[in-house]
Amino acid sequence: MNEKLENIIIKYLNKLYGDLKIIKKGVKSHIFYGKNNNIYMERDLLTDNLWINYDLIWRDLKNTFSLNYREIQSIINKWVEVAYNLKGVTPSNVQPTTYS
Repeated sequence: MNEKLENIIIKYLNKLYGDLKIIKKGVKSHIFYGKNNNIYMERDLLTDNLWINYDLIWRDLKNTFSLNYREIQSIINKWVEVAYNLKGVTPSNVQPTTYS
């Protein structure tokens, strides 16, 4: 992916999802990020896996920018590092069992 397209996608992510708040859900080893009663991301502190809600973010990137899994994973990794200071996480669209 070229740098220009990457920058456009990151600006898009910031505009739509750059204001997520940490939501307490009672699972001590997980941090949830959301707004408007929706969970957009969930970080497992033990494994550094970062679940990205498929219906709310992942599919949006896939359909809007025609990206494949690895491209989405790469761009989200760069975005969350800057927007949420999440370094070393592994983005995935596979829902963890703790999500409810």
